[in-house]
Amino acid sequence: MKKFIHSLVVLFYWSLCGTGVWAQQEVWIQKGIWEVGAENVPVIRLTPDTIWSDQNKVFSLTEETGDFLTVHNLDSLDHTWFIESSGADDVVIPAGGSAELELPALAMGCYRLGLSDLSGYRLGGSSMLQVGLPDIAFDSTALYHWNLSDWSTAEMMSIAAGEIPDEEAPYVPTQFTINERTYPATVEDPNALVQLNLGDSCLIAIANHGLMDHVLHFHGFHVSIVSSTHHPERVGWSKDTVPVRKGEGLTVQLVANQPGTYPVHDHNLIAVTNAGFYPGGMLTQIIVAP
Repeated sequence: MKKFIHSLVVLFYWSLCGTGVWAQQEVWIQKGIWEVGAENVPVIRLTPDTIWSDQNKVFSLTEETGDFLTVHNLDSLDHTWFIESSGADDVVIPAGGSAELELPALAMGCYRLGLSDLSGYRLGGSSMLQVGLPDIAFDSTALYHWNLSDWSTAEMMSIAAGEIPDEEAPYVPTQFTINERTYPATVEDPNALVQLNLGDSCLIAIANHGLMDHVLHFHGFHVSIVSSTHHPERVGWSKDTVPVRKGEGLTVQLVANQPGTYPVHDHNLIAVTNAGFYPGGMLTQIIVAP
């Protein structure tokens, strides 16, 4: 009888695992090469498994519900992991090792997480944690995400070679990305290209992982600010131009109230170039079907 009850408990546990209730979130830290323009740049990415991906994994949680995350470090260097607004200390993930971290219970919104050490952060090991976003009760709501970054490829190569950058020297980024993509590749990314039917709405989770502020300009639409880690007083504002501060996590709602194809881009001219060539960089589109 005891064996029978034990078997039922085990089956119940695995059934919960199958539904995701007990599913353990995992991520792998990997080093690889980013082919951007004529350059092959060493980068670090947070991947969903051991297969290399040049885009960082995006994480999600239910609002006000914590979870656990296992981080596996496939790099030859130690890295330090942070979770914005968690209140917890950064955790060292040893080279070739793993660590189990707690994902904290947070309010609805978009938060940054990833690597905070020099090589981990500056080579691109950063992503976002979406909390409660799919559960917002907007009719016909889709969810997109934009991880914003700016990159000095020369500096990245020197950091990968073990050099420490001069923080007093001017910062001169040459590449600007949405989800680790530069335009026109951004419009080939289903998470960066917004596609809606007339009358539908969507949420866009935005995280600025770069070393500079960015200002996104929406042609054709105003968006409403739903959450902000840096400026919660702006929640409810409706704007066609939205600042995203360095390190900020931001969520906006867009209602597709007119058909057509409209650009969204950084208002800083250099940020819509690829190594100085226009158009490029931090630029994508909104397509609304009639």
